[in-house]
Amino acid sequence: MAHDDIDALESDLPLVRRAFPWPVRVGCVLAGALAIGVTLWELGRGLWPLNITSPFFAVIVGGACYVGVQFIRAGLSGWGDTWTYAPHTIVVQRRAWGRSTSNRLSATNVAAVEVRRRQDSDHDEAPWQVVIVPRPTFSGLAATAGPGGVFDAGCYGSQAYAERVRRALHDHLCL
Repeated sequence: MAHDDIDALESDLPLVRRAFPWPVRVGCVLAGALAIGVTLWELGRGLWPLNITSPFFAVIVGGACYVGVQFIRAGLSGWGDTWTYAPHTIVVQRRAWGRSTSNRLSATNVAAVEVRRRQDSDHDEAPWQVVIVPRPTFSGLAATAGPGGVFDAGCYGSQAYAERVRRALHDHLCL
């Protein structure tokens, strides 16, 4: 374990390591192939020979193939996200499609570290989310951030602990 990871374990800095596990990736590829294969097998007879119902079946087959291709793309992407803590900087390393990119977050390009309450019912057990908001002038950084243009530091079960994580990130970045 790297020295900066040990420091993260001893403080309230979040240990962010997200990866798309290989069994789920294989399952996505298989589900996509199954969606395409079964649809073509079962509904392909409605496409050929051409007749009055062919456009109707073409829409259904096209939709199923689109969904299947998206499942296959998700399985092959190999997405991953890792945060490391250099002095007064957070390095966010992302991996997708065999390419690795990294973003350095520091006091110069971070506007705020916020605690937000998630409103969706899927996250009732961890409704508090800590996010790092990049400065608006660094538009490229906001574009590479996650959904909503923010870097997600994780979800937490209590507002008090999420606030401790926010304070640790705020202090680490010297904001």
